Amino acid sequence: MALTGDLSEINFKDILNFIQSMEETGKLEIAGDSTRIFLYFKKGVIVNAEGDKDPISSFEKAIGLISGKFEFIKMDDVKEGEKAKELQTLAQDFDSIVERWKEIKKKFPNYDIVFDIGEAKSEEVKLTPDEWKVLSLIRAPTILLRLLTNSPMGEMKTVEILSSLLDKGLIAIVSESEEKEQEEDLVIPVKEMSWQAITVPLITKKNTDFYNRIDGIKDFPTICKEMGITLKEGRQILDYLVSSGKVSLKKKTE
Repeated sequence: MALTGDLSEINFKDILNFIQSMEETGKLEIAGDSTRIFLYFKKGVIVNAEGDKDPISSFEKAIGLISGKFEFIKMDDVKEGEKAKELQTLAQDFDSIVERWKEIKKKFPNYDIVFDIGEAKSEEVKLTPDEWKVLSLIRAPTILLRLLTNSPMGEMKTVEILSSLLDKGLIAIVSESEEKEQEEDLVIPVKEMSWQAITVPLITKKNTDFYNRIDGIKDFPTICKEMGITLKEGRQILDYLVSSGKVSLKKKTE
């Protein structure tokens, strides 16, 4: 029997228990909007994980998922990773990790949250080396998805550090109204194919990244989300591409 479905319909812990009870060997693939994780099992025991910065953070991220398509693919054998023992210990702490994720999602419910530098609540603030690493990533309004991409640590550790920095007043969440989609944002960029348009230089790396994601289907907010940039930053890029004649816009229809 194929093991496939959606995490919105079945508890992830039940999936792991099934794999363990059947002593299955193979790979569990989980795919969401911005997530792709692979968990490897040998005779029902987790031995490796991929999808985040390292095996541990990959498994932690999988435990926190409440939606996403999954499929278990049977294999004759899988290679045991260097973190196999740690992953097995982590599996025993499944419930406590779920509780940590619940607390995280109360504060950061989605990847669209925008952070900026705040003002410390006291003159003397002590930071750990990891807190310094995350704080150094915020030099201007920065969307959570981009911070997670640039962070040297996994998702769970990064967001827990962001929570600590927020409590200390070193960072602040940009008010939701500043990032609310405007009517002008509900457009689909389309590449112009004239010789004049093609020869217009893109100039910056971000302009190039934005331009390369244009397929005539994705709308403006989706492209910004994929890049991990704010709508404000995206508007500046789009303004250049449109004013230079490199891109035109068509109205998004429901």
